[in-house]
Amino acid sequence: MQDDPSLPSTDPTAVASEQLHRVDRLADARLYYEISGTPTGFRIEPAFAQRLSATLARHWTYLAAPPPTQLWSYGAWVRLEDRPRLSWHHAGRAFDLGRVRAGDGTDRVSCRYDLWQNSSGAQRAALERAYWRLAASLHHDFASVLTYLYDEAHHNHIHVDDGRSGPTGSTFSPGSRIQVQAVQAMCRHVWGFDIRPSGSWDDDTRSATQEVLARAGAGGRLTQGRRHWRAFLDATARQP
Repeated sequence: MQDDPSLPSTDPTAVASEQLHRVDRLADARLYYEISGTPTGFRIEPAFAQRLSATLARHWTYLAAPPPTQLWSYGAWVRLEDRPRLSWHHAGRAFDLGRVRAGDGTDRVSCRYDLWQNSSGAQRAALERAYWRLAASLHHDFASVLTYLYDEAHHNHIHVDDGRSGPTGSTFSPGSRIQVQAVQAMCRHVWGFDIRPSGSWDDDTRSATQEVLARAGAGGRLTQGRRHWRAFLDATARQP
């Protein structure tokens, strides 16, 4: 199995903007362009938009009320001329999430690691916890979720696409650097285990995930199949 290819295992097909719907809301939250701070609509492939909206709506139920009303993003579909390296953005099946915000403009979840990476103490812990709880919900339904651990280009957003998983959702592979690092970060920042995001599926990581599954009432091991993977992610996303 390939270890986290930067491109999907099957090539996306670039589409023209008029082939896609313009969406101005996901999960009942208004879309804003992160760079300008203005409300806007993005061209998104309908099935992907529906899956992402359902994922986010489920995550809103794990947050303290009221639900978020704004999603700040760097966009979805892009023109091939603007970004010639083919990706799922060119098919309208990728989304770059910057911030989840309340109506008063305060951040409910910030994916802007570039802005808070130098914070510390309780503030840093709360930011990391919210970030990785959201990442857990995204990993539940999408195989391609790129966080700040992936590279510097993702320090200001979480990238999500359905190029590899489509409508079936994700499964866990201990050979995936992206998934293992995410699991390690969730164990560390949400569950309190002293684990570093090395990307290696080692004994400490296996032990920590088994403890999380036990606490969640699922038992077993993360590598046993999709049910255990989803149980781990659901428990993480729900963890207050």
